[in-house]
Amino acid sequence: MDVTFSDEQRDLQAMVRDLLAREPAEGLGSAVWKRLSAELGLTGIAVPEEHGGAGAGTVELGIVLSELGRALTPVPYLQTVVAGLVLSATDAPAAAAALPAIAAGEVVAGLATPGGPAPEATAAGDGLRLTGTLDNVVDGPHLGLLVTPAQLDGTEVLALVWLQEPGVEVTALPTLDRTRPQARIALSGAAAAHIGDAAAASRAVDLLLAAVAVESAGAARFCLDETVRHLMTRVQFGRPIGTFQALQHRCADLAVLVEAASSTAWYAMWAAGEGGAVDPVSGPLAKAYCADAFRTVAGEMIQLHGGIGFTWEHPAHRYFKRATSTDLLFGGRSWVRALVARRAGLAELKAGVPVGAWP
Repeated sequence: MDVTFSDEQRDLQAMVRDLLAREPAEGLGSAVWKRLSAELGLTGIAVPEEHGGAGAGTVELGIVLSELGRALTPVPYLQTVVAGLVLSATDAPAAAAALPAIAAGEVVAGLATPGGPAPEATAAGDGLRLTGTLDNVVDGPHLGLLVTPAQLDGTEVLALVWLQEPGVEVTALPTLDRTRPQARIALSGAAAAHIGDAAAASRAVDLLLAAVAVESAGAARFCLDETVRHLMTRVQFGRPIGTFQALQHRCADLAVLVEAASSTAWYAMWAAGEGGAVDPVSGPLAKAYCADAFRTVAGEMIQLHGGIGFTWEHPAHRYFKRATSTDLLFGGRSWVRALVARRAGLAELKAGVPVGAWP
């Protein structure tokens, strides 16, 4: 397997990095979001061509996510493209109808955050009615449609909900990370489309976790690069502090951690593109490892920048807040590790608690 980027993939990486370096991103209405969606069509990068997208694979998607993670760009790209990828893998008419709008950047889509209780579904004509509350939905205040697992007669299914319909209440939540808004979405008999079975719901989780992993790995690499640059320019006792052996050892440890996170994340993105049949644990493992690595490197970034790492004038604190929220969101580390254990076929914990009883 060739693990290097092709010329086209390197061009994509350079284009996105150059855009993010030139254009300030200030949220959904920013010029960056308009360029990413309407002009460059990157919201449809993984949407099939027949639905208005580029038909690219998960590796190309990962390149864009990694660059957005490096820049900590506050746009709802991750949620939108993962939802588009999930909908592209189904043959449901409701999914096909939503894809052109997602590809064109006309609607912000998203997935319910894994780890919480799924809404209860009841059959209603050709569709479903959903009742339940979804907490900490990432980019929830901006979403136009939501893909969520649901329980239908004791069986897990995948459902699509348009959030402008009756029976939906969206409440913005206060967040630690101001670049990634969250919301509580209450569903009270909300109309929904049945777009997939339990396998589709599981694949949606894998795609989301792999995407979060590659975004986190990109952000962690930026933190390391900026820290090394600071250490080589900050002078103390007449010499750059990066020449002090103790700091060199700390950076060497961080470099090993970042490289391991990057390899883990890119493998998970590749495996997710293979439909989950290659490795059922790569997505959850990658999210757990990369989120932890990101938080470690971001914390060291603050420490090795000294006092300026705590100030609003320097971005270090923003990366640490993103790392902390990423570690807690998308199921959280306990839920993700429990998912790995179940898929790996572990029968019980050391204390004798069945794996199925884990949160």
